[in-house]
Amino acid sequence: MASDANEHLDRVEWKRLASRPCPVADSLDLFGDRWSILIIRDVMNGVRRFDDLVARLEISRATLSDRLRRLTAAGILVTADYDSGRGRTRVEYRMSERGWDLRNVLIALREWGDRHVLGEGNEPLTLVDRTTGHGVRLQLVDDETGEVVEPRHLAHVPGPAFHAVSERAHS
Repeated sequence: MASDANEHLDRVEWKRLASRPCPVADSLDLFGDRWSILIIRDVMNGVRRFDDLVARLEISRATLSDRLRRLTAAGILVTADYDSGRGRTRVEYRMSERGWDLRNVLIALREWGDRHVLGEGNEPLTLVDRTTGHGVRLQLVDDETGEVVEPRHLAHVPGPAFHAVSERAHS
């Protein structure tokens, strides 16, 4: 399979490739601002109620309302009713399956921030396996062999929609 991938390496001409559709750009359109990422982080970690998010993030109520509306419309968050204890039903926010798929994105941002922003030895939290207590990190794994792949060995090759995207860029 490696030889098949190598045959296509010279076919991707980045300067001529259309910038859209792009999974990175299109994903950032859904959740790419600072507040959305921080809301996703906190909801993943159990902060689900509006007032708790306002207090924890020190975000304006209007901004939080806007981001929650966008994240819910994008299917990243879902709402669930709860009894406020005062005879009122209120709404809290939870991750959808689609939203939970963002966990590796947040882990990657945390690892990058630990390494390049805070610096080694200044990590406020460590990610561990609940069963073993051992530290964990993200890694790229070869689909067929299960072997770890070094990021410098990665290459983009045409995917299923490449030719349609390429043809639209040249029309």
